[in-house]
Amino acid sequence: MAKCDVCGREEDLPYKCPYCGGTFCSDHRLPEKHRCDSLYDIPVYVKRDIPQRVETTKPKRNIFEIYGYNNVILGIITVFFVLSIILDTFFRLFALDPERFYYMPWQIITNIFIHGSFDHYIVNAIVLFFFGTELERRVGGKNYLKIFLLSGIVGNICYILFAYVTNNLAPAVGASGAIYGVMGALAVIAPEIRVLLFFIIPVDIKTAIVLFAVYNLLMTPFSIFTGVAYVAHLGGLVFGLYYGSKIKQKIRGRWFY
Repeated sequence: MAKCDVCGREEDLPYKCPYCGGTFCSDHRLPEKHRCDSLYDIPVYVKRDIPQRVETTKPKRNIFEIYGYNNVILGIITVFFVLSIILDTFFRLFALDPERFYYMPWQIITNIFIHGSFDHYIVNAIVLFFFGTELERRVGGKNYLKIFLLSGIVGNICYILFAYVTNNLAPAVGASGAIYGVMGALAVIAPEIRVLLFFIIPVDIKTAIVLFAVYNLLMTPFSIFTGVAYVAHLGGLVFGLYYGSKIKQKIRGRWFY
């Protein structure tokens, strides 16, 4: 047991000054506390800040970054819906027609933004507003845009294949396949979310997705009679689940690396 060179207090674990070599207690361990002889010999380095001119530029922002990706998509859907009512040729040019798709390939994307009736438009817009906004908040705008567009495209490809198999080549419109992809991705990334099934029944999003999937699967054989592209919904949903799982794996890897 050593004693402090200043106050004489006994210390089990004394502090030894690296400058003068003395032994001190916790109260006198700092050089200025025990008037270290070498205190004024310690070199001091002073950093001098020299003003420098820095060129700054305002970051370039596009319309998606200003208003949000989901809001822009909702705006495009609204514009397309209005134009499809006003212009007779708009629907024929931009709806997905399986027979014309080969020489009008843009239809595989543009049909996502067209809707056949006001009810079709308003229901999809409301659902996309809530689910799309939440997904964009969690995964970022660019990932959200990929999920939305690719889910819609995958759903459209499934519809084209189904149309030729069943020989029912009716044009298809609507963002439902893309929206199912958004919901599927959100169910994987945030399974704890609770939603209102049919706007009235509270359930967790995983249960809602399972119920929607079963319903669409059972109704697919009746698409010819109902005029609803259930297979496009399922295609978009499957892609959304897949892409959502990829994003979730990246998030886990970033947290636990």
